[in-house]
Amino acid sequence: MEKISLNHIYIPSKKVISRLIEDDLIIVPVESDTIDFDHSLYSLKDIGKEIWGQLNKKNTIKKLCHDLSLEYNASIEIIQKDVMELLTDLLDKGLIVKLSNE
Repeated sequence: MEKISLNHIYIPSKKVISRLIEDDLIIVPVESDTIDFDHSLYSLKDIGKEIWGQLNKKNTIKKLCHDLSLEYNASIEIIQKDVMELLTDLLDKGLIVKLSNE
């Protein structure tokens, strides 16, 4: 299990597709243009959807957390803890990949 680092950049894996369905962002693992139903679908709501969207901006996790703490007027420690937990889960499931070691 790889550990998420604040100085790394993570992006959505090319092996997933995501779609907004009502208020949920559904992430579906795919392999070779077919849906991989052996792995569970992943659903994000509220701030989870925003974090997913921020991954495409290719910022470090530290920058992402800083931006979220300003937007939500929340402590950076709480934001970092929550973001790291979510990203660790997404990474463990192969839904995101590390882009670099900035």
